[in-house]
Amino acid sequence: MADAKSFLLTLLGGDGMKRSGGKAARSERAADVRKHLDSVTLADVFDWRVLGLAFMFAWQLVVFFSPVIHYSTRNSLSHFNSVVGFSSLGMIFVLLLAAIQVKLFSRIMEHAAVRWVVPVVLTGCTITLAIVDIGTILQQPWCSIASTLAGAGLGVLYLAWGEVLHRMTIVQITVKVSVGFLLATICFAFMVMIPKSVSIVLTTVLPAGTSFILFKVLKRRQNEAVRKEPAFHEVAFSIRAVFSLGVLFMVGAFSRSFFLAAAPIAGSGSYPWLFLVAALISMLIVCGPLLSSALPDFAAAYKTSVFALGFAMLLLPLLEPGSIAASVVGLVTYCVSVLLVWIVLARIIGLYGLSPLFTFGIGWAACTAGLLVGTFSGALVLSFVPTTPRLLSAVVLVCVCLLFFAYLFLFTESTMGRLLGGGHLKRRPFHDRCRQLKAEFGLTDREEEIMLLIAKGRSAPRIREELGLTAGTVNAHVSHLYRKLDVHDRQELIDLVEQTH
Repeated sequence: MADAKSFLLTLLGGDGMKRSGGKAARSERAADVRKHLDSVTLADVFDWRVLGLAFMFAWQLVVFFSPVIHYSTRNSLSHFNSVVGFSSLGMIFVLLLAAIQVKLFSRIMEHAAVRWVVPVVLTGCTITLAIVDIGTILQQPWCSIASTLAGAGLGVLYLAWGEVLHRMTIVQITVKVSVGFLLATICFAFMVMIPKSVSIVLTTVLPAGTSFILFKVLKRRQNEAVRKEPAFHEVAFSIRAVFSLGVLFMVGAFSRSFFLAAAPIAGSGSYPWLFLVAALISMLIVCGPLLSSALPDFAAAYKTSVFALGFAMLLLPLLEPGSIAASVVGLVTYCVSVLLVWIVLARIIGLYGLSPLFTFGIGWAACTAGLLVGTFSGALVLSFVPTTPRLLSAVVLVCVCLLFFAYLFLFTESTMGRLLGGGHLKRRPFHDRCRQLKAEFGLTDREEEIMLLIAKGRSAPRIREELGLTAGTVNAHVSHLYRKLDVHDRQELIDLVEQTH
């Protein structure tokens, strides 16, 4: 009941609305959003990381969501086992291997051969699928083999990018993943518009681009073999992650299977642009709650995203099948899930010190398995039962119930704290973390006081009022504090305090 009450309060605006009224709460959240956006630099919006993520997302969208490379896509249940099924199985195998054998997989990732094997495999799989699509040279089992290897290669890239993202602040993670995904949808629309032969050539280059940025420009290197792992219940965490994140993707895929079967998504000419619109809407749904509090709150983003997914599923039966609105709503359910999982997994690593390979391996394996089960289950039911309005309503009801069950009982913030070994791994109070930073960086008592107030989101006038200091004195202490902590603004200081364990 406590989780349900918290969830409803979040949807209505949280405790701030309850205390100060709707107008004051909205003004406060708008100010928090502006504060977080002011801390975002041009390098956060577009740099090598954003470009590399965009290349990876774009390759995935073109290969698996359009007939450019192969006629079988996630929007068509025909030829299901050859592309979607085998690519999902290949990806799940690599992700679970990384989660189960962290040290072994880390050593494999450190080999220089991985830097060129992954792009070569993905490029070869892209070319093979394009040739199979022609149907005169290669046929089965080459389609299944290429799909499996493509999924495995994509899994390696997911793990490598997960290691890059988890070192960033929550605002940087949110901006880079969101902008990268948005650029990928723009690239996707462009690739579908141009002649197919040109699109195939460009698609084969995308894996090399993301791998070059990942392994050469960013020089990704993380020695997991010597990383000290915290004590936590791996089995319990794995089960909760599988059921919660897996359910999130499963219900989306299951519902989309029925509604796409009832009326295929809007014509191929408009489909990529609808994907772009869905990506923009999804960015607002995920990023808005995340940045609308004094401290970035991924739990609020998770709550609001679950509500948005449930609302979208309830809305689908009311929309005209095959309409632009219905198509956008269906795509939003996918885009929200993708953005949310990237941000949540990276944030969990930063908060609790988990292994990136384990966390991203378990998390994305659960999501991919959920996507596979949802799509397959939908196809299986449709093979025996005709599509009727009553069936669609029943499907929506089941999906929404599963969705809220996952939120209310599986992947909550309180259960996360218990799963990770009890109280000693929970986030420590501000006072304790600030005291630790004071000892590490040699701060004065007054600097510790000011750091504590900044970490709580206090404004400069409020700090002057609480401490009875002049503006010049506060500014001088803040300047000394920034220099000692090697930070440049309030947001970096807040992130430093928040990440201290």
